[in-house]
Amino acid sequence: MIKLKPSFQTEIFQKIIREYNGSINAKKYLGIPASSIRGYKNLYFNCVPNTLLQKIIALRFINKNELEANTLGILDKSKIIQISLDLGRKKRNENLQDLKKDIPSLQKIMDSNVLDVVQWIKKYVLLSSAGFRKIKISEKRNYLVLDYNNFTKNGLKNFKVKIPKTFKLDEEFLYFFGLWCGDRAGGKRFGICNKNKKIIQFTTRFLQKNYQPIEKILYISEKIEEPKINYDKKFIIEKESGGWALSVHSTNGILSSFFHYLLSNLDLFLNLISNPSPFFAGLFDAEGNVSLYNKSFRWACKSENLVDIYSKHLKQVNLYSNYDGGCLVSYNLEKFYDKILPYLKHDKKINLTLFLCKGEGKIPKVYLFILNYLKKCPEKTAKEISKALKKNKVYSELNILENFAFISRQSYPYKYKLTNKGLTILGGK
Repeated sequence: MIKLKPSFQTEIFQKIIREYNGSINAKKYLGIPASSIRGYKNLYFNCVPNTLLQKIIALRFINKNELEANTLGILDKSKIIQISLDLGRKKRNENLQDLKKDIPSLQKIMDSNVLDVVQWIKKYVLLSSAGFRKIKISEKRNYLVLDYNNFTKNGLKNFKVKIPKTFKLDEEFLYFFGLWCGDRAGGKRFGICNKNKKIIQFTTRFLQKNYQPIEKILYISEKIEEPKINYDKKFIIEKESGGWALSVHSTNGILSSFFHYLLSNLDLFLNLISNPSPFFAGLFDAEGNVSLYNKSFRWACKSENLVDIYSKHLKQVNLYSNYDGGCLVSYNLEKFYDKILPYLKHDKKINLTLFLCKGEGKIPKVYLFILNYLKKCPEKTAKEISKALKKNKVYSELNILENFAFISRQSYPYKYKLTNKGLTILGGK
């Protein structure tokens, strides 16, 4: 590729066009499109292929001496292509950044406890349509239908998805958003990946309510027995520990993008809602665990950004004690019982919370083992109990059982025995 003096390049192609009475006739002699001839004349292309220049010399429009005198430089074709691609990418990125600036703020789409998705969609469609993809929108009473083509691993595919016009910021939505933040399905799938029956049922209802067709995919290790649940597809996963999870979702990348937009504005979102408890309950059902050992509630999280956001808002409701490197920890049992428990749906976590806070619900197996042992062998020390049950220690478990009057202790070294409440829970007197 040869870079010519601009005036010389224009002069050459003007001569050619005049000689052949137009670029359409000239293309027969040069072997390039008429539009390219005009492009070289108007300097839309700042370099000319050497093969084309040699053809022009052969046609006697210029000679070699004139070419040498008016050459500014010789460039490698691959470098020219790369420069053009880089310029194109830069321009596209600038256009995308301008379009991103037009995406409405969270305050603009949130009004009277309602999220106006239509405002966001109108700007998102412009951003998403930049380039080859065009999105057609048709409007129904309560939702929008978006029709578009997109490339997949199997080639170009048509998608037609439904988007609710609004989301009411009620307990159901806030719980689902918290659940989604912890256990969201991956990629373009909008939904939850979990194994708890109650959560699967809730997710199914939520998606159906918001006009989403549901697909269920079972991910399971080949080492375990398949659970008795309904699913549409199954994938075997290689996992040493074994396990399974069910993805309940719709294939709706646009709705997924909207929730990622909310996630990117999470701090502001939590500031704008009046009651964050359902959100943190959903997040707990996804990523939380009840620690009976140290009497705490823990939200697992490794993202530094999210840890900062979660801890800030949990502090505001007195539910944050510390971060241990993997979990946000709360020792405030009373506050968790009042603020989070009412919104939980995970039955096992509800039961453990009731037991830890009030000594109610179904007693976990490890505590039943202790009670049954003391029924058979009363007045035993903690050391004797741990040895008999082949555990390193049982002090935490004994402390909880004593706090809720299932057992009592006497003398020193302390010896434990069942109370009437403890006998009753075992079905005895």
